[in-house]
Amino acid sequence: MPDVQITEYWTLEFVACLIGNLTCSAAFGVMYLYSGELAPTSHRGMILSLSSASARVGSFAGTYVGLLYAIADRRVPLAVFAGLTCIFMISIFFLSDPTGRRIPETPLDVEILTGNKDFLKLHHDLEEEETTGK
Repeated sequence: MPDVQITEYWTLEFVACLIGNLTCSAAFGVMYLYSGELAPTSHRGMILSLSSASARVGSFAGTYVGLLYAIADRRVPLAVFAGLTCIFMISIFFLSDPTGRRIPETPLDVEILTGNKDFLKLHHDLEEEETTGK
């Protein structure tokens, strides 16, 4: 399949790769920073470590997806990268906005802020048992 020339130096594939790289980098930055805001203070270091580790796995796997150029049509690696980029961009829209809210400090605070009624009822029952000595 021939390249679609936009100008003498720019092809459609090159522009698509640049846009994909930009959006993927932006999505990673937002997800990395935002994950620390979602985690309670007691777990924040572990969450940021997992976020960083998953990014390293992705960067390692990305080089092997690039090797698909040698054995498959060049649209296959581009489709893999474009598909993952779209998934990351869409996932950002489902994150809640923490502006003006208190950042949870313990896992119990997370359950209270999310309004998990089953957990809150269980926690309330456990507190009653502790105070009454049953």
